[in-house]
Amino acid sequence: MLIGADPPAFGYFIAALIATTGIAFASGVQFVVIGLWRRREGIYLSYAALCLCVAVLALGNMLLLGAGDLAQATAALRWMIAAAIASFVPMVVFIRAYTGAGTNWRALVAMGLLTAVFLWVNATAPTTLFFSRLEPDQAIVLPWGERLYRVTGAGSAWGLAFHAASYVVFLWALGRAWVLYRGGDVWRAVLLGGCLIVQFATLLWGDIVVDLLQSRAPYLDAFAFLPFVLLMSLSLAAQMRQRTAQLEHTRRQLEVEEHTRRIAEQNLRHLAYHDSLTRLPNRASALKRLAEWRADALARGGCGALLLIDLDNFKTINDGLGHHVGDRLLQAMAERLLAAAPPDAMLARLGGDEFVLMLGLRERTPSDVQARAKRIAQDMIALVSEPVMEGRRVLGVGASVGVAVYPVGEEDVADLLRRADIALYRAKAAGRNTVRVFLPPMQQEADLRLILERGLRAALEQDRMGTQFALHFQPQITADGELLGAEALLRWHHPQLGEVAPEKFIPLAEETGLIHALGSWVVDEACAHLRAWDRDGIAHGKSLAVNVSAWQLAHPHYAARLVAQVHEAGVAPARLTLELTESALLQDFDGAQATLRQLAAAGFRLALDDFGVGYSSLSYLQHLPLDVIKIDRAFVSELQADAGNPLAGFIIDMAHRLGIMAVAEGVETVYQRQALEQMGCDGLQGYLISRPVSDAGFRHWLADHRQALLS
Repeated sequence: MLIGADPPAFGYFIAALIATTGIAFASGVQFVVIGLWRRREGIYLSYAALCLCVAVLALGNMLLLGAGDLAQATAALRWMIAAAIASFVPMVVFIRAYTGAGTNWRALVAMGLLTAVFLWVNATAPTTLFFSRLEPDQAIVLPWGERLYRVTGAGSAWGLAFHAASYVVFLWALGRAWVLYRGGDVWRAVLLGGCLIVQFATLLWGDIVVDLLQSRAPYLDAFAFLPFVLLMSLSLAAQMRQRTAQLEHTRRQLEVEEHTRRIAEQNLRHLAYHDSLTRLPNRASALKRLAEWRADALARGGCGALLLIDLDNFKTINDGLGHHVGDRLLQAMAERLLAAAPPDAMLARLGGDEFVLMLGLRERTPSDVQARAKRIAQDMIALVSEPVMEGRRVLGVGASVGVAVYPVGEEDVADLLRRADIALYRAKAAGRNTVRVFLPPMQQEADLRLILERGLRAALEQDRMGTQFALHFQPQITADGELLGAEALLRWHHPQLGEVAPEKFIPLAEETGLIHALGSWVVDEACAHLRAWDRDGIAHGKSLAVNVSAWQLAHPHYAARLVAQVHEAGVAPARLTLELTESALLQDFDGAQATLRQLAAAGFRLALDDFGVGYSSLSYLQHLPLDVIKIDRAFVSELQADAGNPLAGFIIDMAHRLGIMAVAEGVETVYQRQALEQMGCDGLQGYLISRPVSDAGFRHWLADHRQALLS
């Protein structure tokens, strides 16, 4: 190998090596920083290691060319060879990373072991890895007169092995560049291939021209690294442009996503606080605003009002004509309510057919805001009550309104809403299509109603019916005193409240749906008493009457379940008389008629209770399979000596013409009994005969009555 000279002179070639050393070292430091910043990417760190090896190689070459004796030249040559050996591993890692081949750890381990062997031999051999003998040679004189130190000697087997390994690595690298080219990444493949060809050409220059042909020229290995610097600069610039384009694309995507997210948030916020059907604020929005207004009222004074609005007859229209008609009706009602709402108010839909109107803090006293709320409520009722055209149909709904003023001692917004709901309940109970303002006594009634509902539900669900409920019996007799039977009347002894009147808990059971379970228990108890009386040989008349609610009759499976229940109890249906009111018939006459015919066919006796106090239509009586008409106590009470033209007689005549038995209830005086007897009334029931009594009392009455008839 050559390089060397007599006392060297500083020249262009040495300056070029110094520049190459600086470029390689600076490039190595730069890519170390880039590699660490890019999360230790192998392509940058391996290239940095390659740059540092080239820097050492160029520095050693510079020291060799400027050496003063053989010892200095040998030391410089040893560093050059060590740098060339050390470049094997980063070269392989760089090529694989650049071409996307990934890391082959087995190949790297083998390469590392080979590198370690070469480095050990180079460090221990007297004349380096390349030579078995080394001596000074005549200096190299470049065309511009620069003199370079040169050594020569006999090559070693280890040197041949190193050159062979170098050729293998370069050929493998060119193969990877070709694979990259075939993969479609032409630009990067051409750049890598060009750099490798230049490096390979300098390797051939040194091995063939300088060593084999003994040309007096220097090695150019260090300068062949410069195209790699250009390669990585172009590659890094391309990656930076690509990265910038990606960042710009990402930025635009993020802006689009941010815009989409803002729109989605706005839509979600609108959906969270608005009703999708009417576009009005929803329950959550209303409660939030109400809490804010109430807090302002407490802090700064003033009064507001909450109007709870419920549409009357909406459920009938919605169920009968379909939800699509119901939805359009709700939209129309929302527009009407919004038209009647003052500018400082907020109208919201709570759900279903319930709306709420909140009045702001314009008035200073509760009486002022109460008067204003009532005026607005009446205006809304008037608007809502106007007919609505739906296709060819004319639909009519009304509105009931409950008003609660705040702040007037309510605990919180939930309590205020509860007060408005209580007032709404009173408005509906008053006949609907009206307005009621919450008053403190209403809360007491609502609390009592809640206690009754909980007690009723607990008794049914916890199997306490036998300890709290009982049947009392009121006898029914003929004008001659013969026993017809009795009516079973339900009594409730509440654990805390004591005796609760049926007119208080029966409507409550109907509203809560508990009437079905309660009615079933009554039938079971009635059948049990009939069996007990039969067992004890007690004559109790032909039948026992039990009351049937309109809600029970409206159930589609009521008839089938009752028939099965009575048969299971071992009682003939003919021994039970089912008493029902006119309201039970008028809600759904065709459905009620079909149910009654099923019951009559099964053998039950049917009685129409409280006849005459409701919408008594003579036309429907002849279509129903009735056995008994019960004359209401209101007509019986009119039977007095100074009263003329009693209606009771007309009812009795009508019943007889229809072939139906007439039974008068509420008979309390001897005159009433005598008058009814003269009119031909078939049965009598009332306090004059007996008050409702327990089972033991009824047995005692039966014994006394039988004894009285015998005497």
